[in-house]
Amino acid sequence: MIRQKGIFLLTITFLSLGAPIHSLTWKEVFEALSPDKYDFPANARNKNVTCWKKIYWEEYIEGDAYTSGYVKEYRKDIKINCP
Repeated sequence: MIRQKGIFLLTITFLSLGAPIHSLTWKEVFEALSPDKYDFPANARNKNVTCWKKIYWEEYIEGDAYTSGYVKEYRKDIKINCP
């Protein structure tokens, strides 16, 4: 078990020697997180831009001497302006 850990640490050490070392500054971190980096309009931040209204209705289809009547269901999604 100890030998496996040693081999693992040795392997990680050799693999990490070839990787370039680059440290981030706080300025780079804050610039990456600033809201100016995104091209969202001011009124669209933290908001759904597209809103949908689900409409459901039923229609009774009358029967005749040969077929019985039935209820036909309709469903429709309509895009509306967001509140």
